[in-house]
Amino acid sequence: MLRQHDRSKKNIRVLIVDDEPVITDFTEDVLSGEGYVTEAFCDPQTAAAKVGSTEYDLALVDINMPVIDGVEMSRRILSHSPDTEIVIITGEPGEQNLDPCLKLGLTHFLFKPFNELQLNYTVYAALHFKRLRQAFTADSGNTKNSNLVGVSMATRDIRDEIATVADMDLPVLVIGESGTGKEIIARDIHNNSVRKTKSFMPINCAVLGSLAESELFGHARGAFTGATQGSAGCIGNAAGGTLFLDEIGELAPDIQAKFLRFLDNGEYRRVGDTKIKNADIRVVAATNRDIEDMCSKGDFRKDLYYRLSGSIIRSTPLSERKADILPLIWHFLTIFGTAKNVTYDISADACTRLVEEEWPGNVRQLKQALYKISQIADTRKISLGDVNRVLGSNEKTSHRTYKEAKQQLLDEFDREYLTKTLYLAQGSLKKALKLSGMHKKNFYTKIKNLGLAVRDFSSPQEPH
Repeated sequence: MLRQHDRSKKNIRVLIVDDEPVITDFTEDVLSGEGYVTEAFCDPQTAAAKVGSTEYDLALVDINMPVIDGVEMSRRILSHSPDTEIVIITGEPGEQNLDPCLKLGLTHFLFKPFNELQLNYTVYAALHFKRLRQAFTADSGNTKNSNLVGVSMATRDIRDEIATVADMDLPVLVIGESGTGKEIIARDIHNNSVRKTKSFMPINCAVLGSLAESELFGHARGAFTGATQGSAGCIGNAAGGTLFLDEIGELAPDIQAKFLRFLDNGEYRRVGDTKIKNADIRVVAATNRDIEDMCSKGDFRKDLYYRLSGSIIRSTPLSERKADILPLIWHFLTIFGTAKNVTYDISADACTRLVEEEWPGNVRQLKQALYKISQIADTRKISLGDVNRVLGSNEKTSHRTYKEAKQQLLDEFDREYLTKTLYLAQGSLKKALKLSGMHKKNFYTKIKNLGLAVRDFSSPQEPH
């Protein structure tokens, strides 16, 4: 029977491959005693046959073995099960042994001779980042029909705002820096509204120029040189659906006046046409400018601003929601990996480097950086070196003070433990407190600091 603290390990499958029976027996005895499900092999060929039909959460593999060495064994394991964490066992920690492992993306090592404490710590460290990633992935699934990726309180608040305004059919103004996901917010509003089966029509007002009126309202045949055919315009094409006007602050004053009239009564006239048309559409506008300041300076019509701002949603810079960076990293790497039919992984120190970056270009800049990193990475596992090749080295990341390193480890532990606790409690504070054994005030302080919320883990069958 497993001990109480071992129950969480009973479904973790561990493969042990070492041609020294004394190492294999010792490792299996320790890990099985800790509650892991272990399979140990002294013959690498027998182990290689097994890995083709079984998936393991963790593999401990000796580097120097006859016929099939540790690098080749690891390559076979990863080809069958890319999510397996691998610890390389070696008695010769020189470049000749370690470099091939690092090129394969292996970063966990156990040096002979090792004792029980060293073994347990190395196994925990190898599985820690995998557990953290799974916890974030599970938490990111609570998106309330939203395409916004993240676990921060700011992102959750925006999801709540979207859910509130989606069915109101009021105009919505989304304000925020470039790259913060304003179009995603607009699409979520549309997809959660009664208009979701109709068109979502995005248009960037900053690139309309002299064709703004024609692009928005359409034109009749022969209305101007080159108009060989009539056009319904964005408003006509969005009939019954949602029109998204990005960078609304760039609209020329004369177009602002005409668009205000349309918002007032739904009527508009195509360029070169005498017939008045009517369209039933929902308008969502967005801007990265200080629209109120523009109104005070006369650069934007106050009456149009008031009309557009039936509800205002403010997106948050990525620098103010650091908790979203890890989920975004895995989200984008999954997208890029799917396109190349590979599974990307990323080391903990590489993630730390990405989280510490300021990202003035927000999510868009992070996505572009990750795409470039994924293209230049030598292996499926992205390393700190790969990140630094794109972002440049960061002295702060290369060496932290003892206090900083300790605090980071504690923060990672808190996030992993509390995320898992909230998930198991399914939104029940009473159950979460019982599982954690923490004082209510301390519990709330920690989840608030981490940007977590009890309600976001509620079971769909239970009221919040």
